Amino acid sequence: MDPKTPLNTCPPPQSATPPPPYDGASSSNPGFCPAAFHERQANRLPGGGMKAASYYEPCSTCGLQCGNLIPGSYKGGWPEWVDPSVNFRWESHVAPKDYDEEKAMGMGMGAGEGKEGRANEELLGCWICWEYEDKWIQPMRYEEWYLHLKTHFKADGYVVCRGVKGAMQRRRNCTFTKCPKIHS
Repeated sequence: MDPKTPLNTCPPPQSATPPPPYDGASSSNPGFCPAAFHERQANRLPGGGMKAASYYEPCSTCGLQCGNLIPGSYKGGWPEWVDPSVNFRWESHVAPKDYDEEKAMGMGMGAGEGKEGRANEELLGCWICWEYEDKWIQPMRYEEWYLHLKTHFKADGYVVCRGVKGAMQRRRNCTFTKCPKIHS
């Protein structure tokens, strides 16, 4: 985003063409926490994925605890804003920089070990960029992540598949086999 662009606005759409269809074939993890990547895959299947309360607990793999605050800059100027859901945010988390997957697995480290001083730094990647555009982007702090999503939804033309309560719906709960909308 251009540094001169106010945080509560989105740039105009770059193209009149609609977003590409969902493929879901991406099997490689570009940089998400291994547990977040696994959860994203598990949420595609009926009965898959974690229980809702688990998204509010520290990640069992990297120890990061994702927040659930939605910044006003995401909602601002957007009366019909959509809650992207805490599980989509959890699925988007990136393990802290000092997390060492091989060391953690080889030494049986539990959640929170080896992550001193990083517990509050939540970095998030973008599943829309990865699954729909085959692009890995630099992980962002949550405020920037929400503005990035807002751009996808308001300017790029991506549409959220809403669940019964109005928030983003998990793919496993969608009744359409090939729904082109964004799911958690």
